[in-house]
Amino acid sequence: MSFVAKRPRARPLLSALLSLWLTLGLAAPGLAASSLSLNSCSPLPPPSGSLVNVSTAAQLQNAVDNLTSNTTILIADGTYDLTNTLNIRSVNNVALRSASGNRDAVVIRGKGMSNSSYGNVPHVVAIYDANDVLIADLTLRDAYFHLVQVHGEDGPQRPRFYNLHLVDSGEQFVKGSTDGSQNPRLYTDGGIVECSLFEYTDRARSDYTNAVDVLAGADWIIRDNVFRRIRAPVGQLAGPAILMWRNSLNTVVERNQFVECDRAIALGLSAPDSNSRDGNTTYDHQGGIVRNNMIYRAGSGDVGITVNYAANFKIHHNTVILNGTFSWGAIEYRFAVSSGDIRYNLTDAPIWQRDGATATVMGNVANAQPGWFVNAAAGDLHLVASAAAAINQAATLADVPNDYDGDPRPIGPAPDVGADEYGLPPPAAVTDLRVTQATGSGPLTATLGWTAPANAITTTLRYSNALITSANWNSATLLTDTLPGSANIYTTTVPYSGGTLYFALKSQNAEGAYSALSNNAFWPRWDVYLPLVSK
Repeated sequence: MSFVAKRPRARPLLSALLSLWLTLGLAAPGLAASSLSLNSCSPLPPPSGSLVNVSTAAQLQNAVDNLTSNTTILIADGTYDLTNTLNIRSVNNVALRSASGNRDAVVIRGKGMSNSSYGNVPHVVAIYDANDVLIADLTLRDAYFHLVQVHGEDGPQRPRFYNLHLVDSGEQFVKGSTDGSQNPRLYTDGGIVECSLFEYTDRARSDYTNAVDVLAGADWIIRDNVFRRIRAPVGQLAGPAILMWRNSLNTVVERNQFVECDRAIALGLSAPDSNSRDGNTTYDHQGGIVRNNMIYRAGSGDVGITVNYAANFKIHHNTVILNGTFSWGAIEYRFAVSSGDIRYNLTDAPIWQRDGATATVMGNVANAQPGWFVNAAAGDLHLVASAAAAINQAATLADVPNDYDGDPRPIGPAPDVGADEYGLPPPAAVTDLRVTQATGSGPLTATLGWTAPANAITTTLRYSNALITSANWNSATLLTDTLPGSANIYTTTVPYSGGTLYFALKSQNAEGAYSALSNNAFWPRWDVYLPLVSK
C-alpha cells in the first residue's frame, strides 16, 4: 500500500516549542490557538448592545454589580486583583470580554488556589440566574474553589466560554452545579466551552479537580480546547479533565487536545444519586459523542476515555497514547447498564470492557507506535506516512464528517483511524466563476473571473459547447492546466460560431488532489443551472 501522494501537516517549530514547554513545565500562552484549526477559533465579532469600558479592578467589580441585560463589559489590558467574586445575576445576553481581544493581556486573579483566606473571592466568576452569558478573550486564574461557578440550581441557560486561558484553580476550573433537593429542579443547559487553554502550572492542590465538571446538564459542547497538566499531587489521581455526569444528556466533546492529564474524558462516573437529573436512578449520562480528540500522557495516570452508567454513547475517531502508563485500557466502558458504540479509535492500549457493559466495538487500532505521529512527545498526534495501519483503514461515519483540524473525511480513498485525517484536503470548489467580459463574433475573446481557493497550487480551465459535468470534464477542451492557484482572472481566445460556450475549472493542491468541479460560466446566455448559478 502506498501513500506517496499524501503528506502530514507537519508543524516542526510548534512541536519543538511544545517539547520545550513540557520539559520545563512552563505555561504556554496562546497554545490553544496554535494547536487547533484557525477556522475553528476565529475572533469573535464585535460586541453589540450597550458597552461599558473598565480599566481597574474596582471599575470591573462595580460594572458587574450593576450589570443590565444586553450589555458587554470591555476590559482594558492589565491585571485585575479581585476583592469580590464577579457575580452575574438576573440578566440576559451579557458579556465579559477583553477590549483588545488578546486573552493573555487581561488577567483576572483570585487570591490563590491554595490560599484558604480567600475572603470574598471564593471564585473568580459566578453565574446565577442569567442566560446567554459570554466570557471571552481573558485569562482567569488563582481561585481557591472555581475559576467559574455556573449555578445550575438557578437555571442559567447557554453560558459560553470562548478563548480563555484558565490557570490554577483550587477545585474545578469550570463547575456546573446542581441541587437534588430542589422542587421543581432547575439545570444549566446548552453551555459551550471552546477555543480555551486549561492548565496547572504544575499540579492541583488535591485530587479533587476537573477542568470542566457539569452535573445534570444537557446539550453541552466542549470543543477545540487544550487541557494541560490536569493532574493531582504525586501519588494521587485527579478527576477527569472533562466530567459530564449526574444524568447529563447529549454532551459533545470534540477536537480537544489533552497532554499529561491523569484522566481526559468521562461521560458518567458513578451510580446515580439524588443529584441526578429528573430523578433518574439508572444512568449517569445519556446520549452524547466523543470524537476527534487527541490524548497524550507519559506520566502516571488512569484511563484516557471512560463511560460509566452511560446509555447510547458514541466514542469515535479519537487518538489516545498513554505510553504504558495504564496498560489495562486507553478507553473503557463500564457497568451493565452502559451501552453504545466505539469505532475507529487509535490507541496504544486496549479498549476495555468492564462489569458487563455492552457496545459495538469496531475498527479500532490498539497498537499505535510513537513513530506513527509527527511529535508524540509534544502531544502532536497528527499522522505520518508510517502509520499505514491507520491510514485509509476506516469506514465513513455520518457522525464524523471531519477530523481534529476540521479537515473533511476522507482525504484519501477511505477515512483514517484516529483523530487526524492524514494529508491535505483538496481545495474548495469554486462557486462564482463568471464570464466578466467577451468580445468578437468570430473567435471569441473572453475574460473569466472567480475567487481563488485558499490552498490551490494550480488551476485547470476547460470549455465546451455543452454543459460541463464531472462525467465529461476530461473531454472538454483544455484552456490551461498551469495557471497558478492564486490566479482569479484568465483571458482566452476560442473559436466561436454561435450558440453557447461553457467554461469550468478545477483547482489542485500541493499533493495533486483536485477540487470538485466549479460552477459553469457561459456565453452569451444568462441563465441558472441549479444548484450551480452561472452567467
